[in-house]
Amino acid sequence: MILNETYYQKLLEKFKDVQHLENDFSNNVVALTVKVILKHYYDNKPLHINFQNSKDSLFEIAKHLYIELANDIYKNHYDLPDNFAIGDKLKRIKDNQYYEITKVENNDYTIRQILRKRKVDISPATLSGITYERLTKNYVKLKEGTGISERTIKNYFDFFENLNKEKCEFPRLNFDRKTVFISKKPLWDSLNVKSKIPSIYLPNPREENHLSETKSIPALTDCLVYFTPKYEVCYQNILLQNKRLKSIIVFDTEATNIEQMLLDKQRFGFNLIILSNSLTPQKNNSIPCWNWFKEEVELVNVL
Repeated sequence: MILNETYYQKLLEKFKDVQHLENDFSNNVVALTVKVILKHYYDNKPLHINFQNSKDSLFEIAKHLYIELANDIYKNHYDLPDNFAIGDKLKRIKDNQYYEITKVENNDYTIRQILRKRKVDISPATLSGITYERLTKNYVKLKEGTGISERTIKNYFDFFENLNKEKCEFPRLNFDRKTVFISKKPLWDSLNVKSKIPSIYLPNPREENHLSETKSIPALTDCLVYFTPKYEVCYQNILLQNKRLKSIIVFDTEATNIEQMLLDKQRFGFNLIILSNSLTPQKNNSIPCWNWFKEEVELVNVL
């Protein structure tokens, strides 16, 4: 294969200004691929990237995309809670005390402190006259029956504040769109940073023994990113439940379901990005495909 070095230099130049969060790419091909995908993602255009035999590069790209796309949802698709109701469990951010909503009258909430078991001799504090704005600014709504450590919630807030170099006025805990990775469980297992990014893994009940969802931050009621090994699970548990998706990232699996995803893309309005690792990738005329050959990878990595 004879390659034109100038072409690839121009390609690197073309995408060098694509905005991205991280610079710790292991090589030029990974960096370029992430930038090309992000350009298509923000332009809402589908794309297929294939490597001939480079599973490690594919995993690295997916890990970068996980952070980039989660941050996009965090910044641009956050939503305030629909409502607060009697019985909701809250955690006050400033002192990590737990409360329960005991009374609701229009925009006037009363909450009662939930004391730890060892403090049975102390009367719980009751706070009244709290507005919806104060609740959303100063409290975190938790999933029933769960708690959350000060470190966990701080790590979550700090992670995104550091990424974006800005502090949010409201804690961002609810989101009106999501990203989904269709991928086998090893990708989920490899994401060490997921303890700081609200994410949910939905298992395939036909193939996995563990049938309930797994949350990276169990106490939170919403997430930024879903993972599931099968598109059917995504369709049944996310799309048909009226949860809006911004994008689906197909990670080296479910090639036979791409046609169905394209049909559903028109119906539900999500974008589709495909990552594969195959000597003979299954292509679709509706999706442009960049097929990285070994010789191209070697050339670009020395430019």
